Amino acid sequence: MRRMFVFFLILVLLTACLPACAATEPAEIFEAPKQVVVTFVGDCTLGNTPIERLRKTSSFEYYIEEYGMEYPFDNVLNILLRDDLTVANLEGVFYNHEANKANKTYNFRSSVDHAQILNLASIEAVSIANNHILDYGVKGQSTTIEALETQGIAWFGTNEYANGTYIFEKDGIKIGFVAMYASYMNSTDRLDKMKANVKKMRADGCQVIVACMHGGVEYDPLHDRNQEILADRLIGYGADIIIGHHPHVIQGMRVATGRTTLWSLGNFVFGGNSQLRTMDTFLAQFTFSFDESNTYLGHQLNIIPAHVSGVSDHNNYQPVLVTGKDAQSVLAAIQKDSRPLRLRPYVDGVGAVQEFVPAAK
Repeated sequence: MRRMFVFFLILVLLTACLPACAATEPAEIFEAPKQVVVTFVGDCTLGNTPIERLRKTSSFEYYIEEYGMEYPFDNVLNILLRDDLTVANLEGVFYNHEANKANKTYNFRSSVDHAQILNLASIEAVSIANNHILDYGVKGQSTTIEALETQGIAWFGTNEYANGTYIFEKDGIKIGFVAMYASYMNSTDRLDKMKANVKKMRADGCQVIVACMHGGVEYDPLHDRNQEILADRLIGYGADIIIGHHPHVIQGMRVATGRTTLWSLGNFVFGGNSQLRTMDTFLAQFTFSFDESNTYLGHQLNIIPAHVSGVSDHNNYQPVLVTGKDAQSVLAAIQKDSRPLRLRPYVDGVGAVQEFVPAAK
């Protein structure tokens, strides 16, 4: 009897562990008549705080002056050039002055001409709905938007001074983008704007809506309840995909009712700090599938592991793709915060292609 009990206990423990362990076989690649590939990267700060700028040879500006504006994204450019669209979270402003600096601990600023970095990296759209777009007041936000538009880069995001959306079009397919900072979650006015934005994009013919949300606890590897509440609210408004930023570390993912939520992509090209608190990041590459009549069929995610710096003892502001144990470590960090979902494994030279998620009915 005792032996049977021990066997039963071991079986229960193993069964409970299964959801937390990655699946052993790669997912099959879903094929469709029409597909759109969109790559998302995390927090991109293309400048420093005033203190970091004083450190001269360790600052982001020094690296740009030394190696050129192509430098930050050079190691991942082959991926970004092959997709249909690349989207980043722009964490900071393009502004040439120290005036209008907000009274806060970290103010991220770079010169207006640094918007070229995004253009050269084949980043076609950015979210500006975050806690740094107003680091230099309304003026800083205005010059940022102007710099982006000058470079032909789309922007989207809703706050008290801006309410922008973006619609990407290809072969009759439309994908809409909205973004929101979590601190506005209890603002009826801003939530109403977000709801109206999604509704209008549906009316304008968008088959897919992507909502970027900026929230969570900084440097916490696990998402919190507030992130879930905001994600659920955005899904309730009609969003199909939720892309999270702000914690500065990678977190997990959720798949439910035909929708995928990524809680945090972590940092990517992060010029705000010369020292590193974490190396792990990833590129989230979605393939959206449609039939011949442009009906949305669903999506498939490829997780492409990376490090935020090519060296480990300091930030060289140049993300690099990783393989082997380093890639497995990235997947393990995502898996830790993805239970009970079981991630598909990483394959060198490909990424970690996840199961196809059929469109919500």
